Amino acid sequence: MKRYLLGLAAAAACLALSACGSASGSGAANPKGLEKPVLNVGVVPVPDSAPLAIAQQKGFFKDEGLTVKTKPIKASPDATPMLLNGSMDLALLNYVSTFTAQDKGAISFRLVADSYQGANGSFALLTGPDSDVRGLAGLKGRKVAVPALKSITDLLLAVQLKNAGLDPAKDVTVVPVPLPNMGAALKQGTVDAVAAVEPFVTDIQTAQGGHLLADLVTGPTEDFPISGWGGTSKFADKHPKTVAAFQRAINRALKVAADRGEVTRVIPTYTQIPAGTAGKISLGAYPTGLDAAKLQKVAALMKEYGYLQNAPDVRKMIVAPPK
Repeated sequence: MKRYLLGLAAAAACLALSACGSASGSGAANPKGLEKPVLNVGVVPVPDSAPLAIAQQKGFFKDEGLTVKTKPIKASPDATPMLLNGSMDLALLNYVSTFTAQDKGAISFRLVADSYQGANGSFALLTGPDSDVRGLAGLKGRKVAVPALKSITDLLLAVQLKNAGLDPAKDVTVVPVPLPNMGAALKQGTVDAVAAVEPFVTDIQTAQGGHLLADLVTGPTEDFPISGWGGTSKFADKHPKTVAAFQRAINRALKVAADRGEVTRVIPTYTQIPAGTAGKISLGAYPTGLDAAKLQKVAALMKEYGYLQNAPDVRKMIVAPPK
């Protein structure tokens, strides 16, 4: 158990994506006339990336004339400099960091396909087994750990706290704690609760006796969009046929991902999550299309909670799917 958690923390060093094809055939003919038949794609080894692994294993990219070479990244913000310098073409992007970077003027993003949506249990607030905290209102004056400040999890927590009648900025102290360290932080009493994501939610409950205080993807955050595939506007504008081919392959994989068994099978091939754990964790959903309205709500929440100066018009960021 400890081994795979450490592996997640050092994801960039341990991605062994047998599902990701090699560069063989990169010099082959390009019968489909793609502008760039060999793509470099940034992958975060978490459940969000399952559709890409499925597309590789089932030959969906090959069917489109694409060879996809993957590069492991710890988190989607790490992809930004590589997308800008052209060493990476597309990447798994979480929407919160993507909208934040665009708001700062660091990069102009285009979203080409959805990948992962939060669901009940996929993000959760946990307390220690002996905690006296009862309900979200009981967190007033307490300390709560999040993986990073101004992150998706931090935003989900803030929304739920406000929904419970608390002021997230005044009533609760939020501190950053790496996900692999959250169980220990609860045990040592350095925090009163942790806002975690799977597979850490399940591990903290089973290994540390953590108590589920609240679901973070419910009510105002129901079906919260988490991450999708995208790149720069420059790349999308210059390679429309290539992007369309990638979209078709990923969308086929997203339909396959509706089968929990397919996702459970593929997760251990590119993450350090064992098969047994993959079968137990609470997974989100894999939407088959980018929903501009849902994504706009994410941007609106970010602006409301001080993440953004200006909420983007998400419709302008989405590359329409091929007909």
